[in-house]
Amino acid sequence: MKKEVFSYLSTYSFDPLKINRLIVSSFLYQKDIKIVKNKFIKNLLIQRKDADFEALKEFNTLQILDNFEQLIELFEFVISPEEKIVNGAIYTPKYIRDYIINESLRSNKKERENIKICDPACGCSAFLLSCAKLLNNVTGRPFSEIFRNQLFGLDIEEFSIERSKILLSLLAISEGEDEESFDFNLFKGNALSFDWSDYPSDFSGFDIVLGNPPYVCSRNMDQESLDLIDNWEVTKSGHPDLYIPFFQLGFESLKADGILGFITVNTFIKSVNGRSLREYFSRNKVDLKIINFGGEQIFKNRSTYTCICFLKNSAGKIKYKKATPDSIESIKDSMFISYEYDTLHDHDGWNLVDSKDQLEYVNKIEAVGRPFKDVYTTRNGIATLKNDIYKFFPFGEDDRYFLLKTKNGSVYKIEKDICRDIVNPNKARSEEDILVNNEKIIFPYTQSEREILILEEQVFQELYPHTYQYLCGNREILSTRDKGQREYEKWYAYGRRQSLDINSYKLFFPHLSERPTFTISKDKKLLFYSGIAVVSDSLRELRVLKRIMESDIFFGYIKSITKDYSSGYISMSKNYIKNFGICELSEEEKDLLLESSDPERLLRRYYGLSKPDELIEDDLTRVAEPNKQNYG
Repeated sequence: MKKEVFSYLSTYSFDPLKINRLIVSSFLYQKDIKIVKNKFIKNLLIQRKDADFEALKEFNTLQILDNFEQLIELFEFVISPEEKIVNGAIYTPKYIRDYIINESLRSNKKERENIKICDPACGCSAFLLSCAKLLNNVTGRPFSEIFRNQLFGLDIEEFSIERSKILLSLLAISEGEDEESFDFNLFKGNALSFDWSDYPSDFSGFDIVLGNPPYVCSRNMDQESLDLIDNWEVTKSGHPDLYIPFFQLGFESLKADGILGFITVNTFIKSVNGRSLREYFSRNKVDLKIINFGGEQIFKNRSTYTCICFLKNSAGKIKYKKATPDSIESIKDSMFISYEYDTLHDHDGWNLVDSKDQLEYVNKIEAVGRPFKDVYTTRNGIATLKNDIYKFFPFGEDDRYFLLKTKNGSVYKIEKDICRDIVNPNKARSEEDILVNNEKIIFPYTQSEREILILEEQVFQELYPHTYQYLCGNREILSTRDKGQREYEKWYAYGRRQSLDINSYKLFFPHLSERPTFTISKDKKLLFYSGIAVVSDSLRELRVLKRIMESDIFFGYIKSITKDYSSGYISMSKNYIKNFGICELSEEEKDLLLESSDPERLLRRYYGLSKPDELIEDDLTRVAEPNKQNYG
């Protein structure tokens, strides 16, 4: 669709009724439908005498608006950005909707005339529209009967229900079925508390539940949803996103052998906030099929990583397939890898891979030695929640002060004694990068024998008056952290206390990368933000670990089980590396690994991956010589 259309609508009006009238009138005009009997649609038509008629004429010149995908996309576009954040509305491409609907119907043996379908977060009812067209085509039943008996929708926004009625009414009218009124099972309500047994009174469950549950993280939820989300057993871990309880509420509203089909976020496979959902699936032995799109993104202007899930209300196992969105039509049942629930770790996250060879490889690596999480300690970087206030590259310096220059050109003196060195591991590719780093951070804390303490305000003001004055000038900005809803120990304290007390050597690696690089810092006091660090009092142990994690063995493992992002990037969060097997090495073997010019060959042997004809020189006597290198 032309950008001019979206641009016009963004300036036309924020009134849902005015927007609905413009879109409906343009659609009927361009479909050349001049007479409408349906009272609901008729009341929305812009007449020649109306003030909006000139706007309609102008709008008609911008784009041919004569198909329902354009209608759906326009209705999704005109939802305000603020409402999209809270309700998670997003346009689902037609080929995704069609695939979910067709697969759901294929798996359900009930007669098409009697099947009942629900979308519990229907938006403007794009899924229901596709269902109505298919059922009308297959059964020959009039749309009025399909609307009245077979389709059910729920949404938290009144304007979404209004647009759902518009969309379905226009579908019937455009197909020659123009009645004065249609009966719809479309309801406004919060799905987290809505009771379908009241609508209709003889409710016994749905044959199919489908849709695109809202993509809303906990920090963006409205207060009603925040209050209700704890009522669901799948939301007991972490900070649950809003899509998570939709699995439970959708699954529990199915009839026996009913089918749920969602396009949704794929993070639940590994995330902490998906732990309770994984346990729910496992406990109920849900027949679950997952098509994971990995790093492929299917939604416009959304950095959202998704999968299609099919849940059948009968006992079964997990069937998993990784695919690109444009290949879904060619997927066959035989292509899925099956997993019994008792072979997976609900608490740690599911290791789901795309081939039996990958599965064997992952299992073999995890069986070696001890899990990473039991051997090493990892830490995330500090979290001020306003790095641009605390962190800076000195503009200049003298014996007592660094000079901090703001974006608007203002220069402030910052006492050197209140600053610490800090680094971004994502930008460090070598130990030299860390050594030449000159980034500083204001550190309003002091170290006692047991803990890190925030400076008392009077002490802060007396010892570091210039820094205190600078932060006072940014006090209002600092107060916006956590939406202003959290009370900090001091107004100038960091947003979180994590990683303030690190006094160890560090092995840094990034959260996201194509192939991770690992760098060691010998500065025990060095702070860091972003990325992750393994911390240890032994440089030697970190150098051994660096050799292991830079190997093809580790990269092959992490590529198999991690989360994919766009442009070939993968996640290196500790949740993905925690079960990697760390081979147990003798001190002599560690020395050999550190001195080897071909560490990969040694590691293949240590991990039991050597080929029969692969010879390794095992010269332990050489590395035992007194002149061997000192690794700390």
